Amino acid sequence: MDRATFLKKFGASLAGFSVMGLNSCGNPAKSYLKPSTGRVIDAHMHIDIASIKRYLQIMDEYIIRFSINMGVTGDDALLKFMDAIKPYKNRLGALYAFDWTLIQKDRHFFDKAPDMLEKAVKAGALGLKCFKNLGLTVKDRDGSLLRIDDPRLFPVWQRAEKLKIVVSFHSTDPKAFFEPWNSQNERWQELELHPEWSFADRSKYPPRNQILEHRNNVIRKFPNLNFQGCHVGNNSEDLDVINKWLTDMPNFYLDVSARLGELGRHPAEKGHALFTKHQDRMMFGTDHMFRKNGDVQGAGPRRTFSKQENDKFYQSHWRYFQTYDKQFDHPTPIQGQWKIDGIGLDNKVLEKFYWDNAYKLYKLELFNVS
Repeated sequence: MDRATFLKKFGASLAGFSVMGLNSCGNPAKSYLKPSTGRVIDAHMHIDIASIKRYLQIMDEYIIRFSINMGVTGDDALLKFMDAIKPYKNRLGALYAFDWTLIQKDRHFFDKAPDMLEKAVKAGALGLKCFKNLGLTVKDRDGSLLRIDDPRLFPVWQRAEKLKIVVSFHSTDPKAFFEPWNSQNERWQELELHPEWSFADRSKYPPRNQILEHRNNVIRKFPNLNFQGCHVGNNSEDLDVINKWLTDMPNFYLDVSARLGELGRHPAEKGHALFTKHQDRMMFGTDHMFRKNGDVQGAGPRRTFSKQENDKFYQSHWRYFQTYDKQFDHPTPIQGQWKIDGIGLDNKVLEKFYWDNAYKLYKLELFNVS
């Protein structure tokens, strides 16, 4: 299908996206897919110290040259992790995360926080991770909710800008987590495994869109600071909104970790157009978690996975981004029992997505990553 025919057929569904070409549609599934670019950076995963050597083997198996541990909470934990990865600085990195309970324990926390961040960066942290508890459950000293855009946090963002690091936000969660947890909720199975992820009670939790707007207020307020929106900015249900955010906020980057199920429900042409239009700010990530007592493949129960299961997990990622295959399993079935369609990105876009964008954003040339 040439570009003119494609635009004529699918133009209405693109809703403002630009299209820069497609791989041929209907690619047959290959017996064993690998990243077409021959190397990958996983810009969003999680690992503990005990699992490092085991994960390095996984990285080698699936051509992952570098991975970013997306958030180590607290000063002591970060220092221990950075010490553990010293022999692997060209393979593994980590972001620092504040222990927000210090707000209650230390009345001078807000004054100390910028220096705490700088100390973490000097210890080797690649940036700052703000987990979803900020804006959702973190409380101020008076018991009220601490907003993401609270002015007392501005010195933290200012210090991050001065340090030229990345601030990563996991703000809110899937839309279904903010809806009543019942048989009609499409994420009921995941909520059954993690009932603490239900945020439907408005007497306890603020509205989802309000939290996202507070996050966006910070991104707009600090245009010279780069931000990473985890899990496709936690709004992969609405690609039109994602497109608007990326258009309006040029310092906003996105990773796709644990959201292929949502992405793959959209028309493949729309997904292709989004990733092509914003090809300089989309990053690969899996949310693959490695712990001493078992792993989590993006979402679902923690357990031991076979090589065959790991193959399927990673190949479903390659298949979504590299082919136009139809109606195949997504990597996180607990997030919904539906099939997804691949978006067949061009090789130029894949090179940026799998490698260039994260490499440049995190300045990985400083660590001899190759």
